[in-house]
Amino acid sequence: MGNYIKPLSAGVALIASDSTWIEGKAIQQLQTTAELDGMCRVVGLPDLHPGRGYPVGAAFFSVGRFYP
Repeated sequence: MGNYIKPLSAGVALIASDSTWIEGKAIQQLQTTAELDGMCRVVGLPDLHPGRGYPVGAAFFSVGRFYP
């Protein structure tokens, strides 16, 4: 088993194998979400896909703000 946690940038990671197909739009939305005020860490999961502005299939950790 390899390491499937791939850092994409500061505070952004993706958990998926090399064979998992992830849409580029979902990665863009993940990066954009990471720039929200108070956002500390965002992680895309193997089922990551684009949503209506924000990605679906991800976990978000923020401090001082709640993003539903």
